[in-house]
Amino acid sequence: MKKIKRCKLFLSAMMVLVLLVVVVPSQAGNRSGTVGGQFLKINTSARSIAMGGAEVAIAEGVSSMTYNPAGMLTIGNYGFGAVYTAWFADIQHSFAGVVKNVPGLGAFGAGVVTLTTGDMIETTPAFPEGTGRTFQASDFAFNIAFARQVTDQFRVGVSAKLIKSYLFNDELGNSTFAFDIGTLYDVPQLQSHLGVSLTNIGKDQKYIDEQYSLPTALRFGVLVDVLKQEINQIVTTVQFSRFNDADERYNVGIEYVYNNIFALRGGLKFDFKDIDEDRPFDNPIFQENQDFSAGFGVKLNTIGLQGTLDYGYNHFKFLPSTHTFSFEIQL
Repeated sequence: MKKIKRCKLFLSAMMVLVLLVVVVPSQAGNRSGTVGGQFLKINTSARSIAMGGAEVAIAEGVSSMTYNPAGMLTIGNYGFGAVYTAWFADIQHSFAGVVKNVPGLGAFGAGVVTLTTGDMIETTPAFPEGTGRTFQASDFAFNIAFARQVTDQFRVGVSAKLIKSYLFNDELGNSTFAFDIGTLYDVPQLQSHLGVSLTNIGKDQKYIDEQYSLPTALRFGVLVDVLKQEINQIVTTVQFSRFNDADERYNVGIEYVYNNIFALRGGLKFDFKDIDEDRPFDNPIFQENQDFSAGFGVKLNTIGLQGTLDYGYNHFKFLPSTHTFSFEIQL
């Protein structure tokens, strides 16, 4: 009887996600300049970044609460994680969070994503060369999340977030709320895993008299265990993404793991859309100008602690490359 109820829950969840596949594309189109919260699109997983940005099916650990909260269930007890990315133009992007897995109940998580710019020169019509003062812009997303094992093969997670943005130091700001939902489904017969998520569903941001919708994104991914030996493992993943302000994206990644200690990763990104090299910045989405990525990971097991250290290199076509570092500890 319990299995029947769980199957019904699984089918209901999948039906909702299928409906979302229809809803999100219907809102998409050329909406350049009408969508805010672009920092919410930046990946918070160095492993995922190294694998071409394919994240939804490989969701695991603390940072998964920001892109597929179902992945938090990979935490055995307590998990602490931090991610840092040095972007171009002195932009700093980071994440820090904690997850507690309660047996028989589910995994609870809390975290914060931040993005800050370097100092910028203040100019006015009266002082076009500068007033002598500087300012910074910043964005914050405070997350709380919950994930639960619905069946032996099906996991679901939800996340709610408070989003705060400041365009001029701590002035000219905005606050809004949003939530995410994500699922993971294991298919052991095919040695694969399916992941689906819908993120950044919430109220528009408003600055003075201008409104900007959040970057709602639908992602569907597949992870396949190509080789699974005691010493050598290889996994590949493919992801389809659709944003409400951009065309479809396709991400492909591969990971080789040696002795469950050291990992090498690589990935490619496609959007099947020609980019005008004379006007590379017309589209506001950073990811449209990316092409490949790479990285590595190391597992550290000592004195009862399980730790992972990951690095992701992200190559841009027209902008400087970025470097992401993440560290996670499980107790």
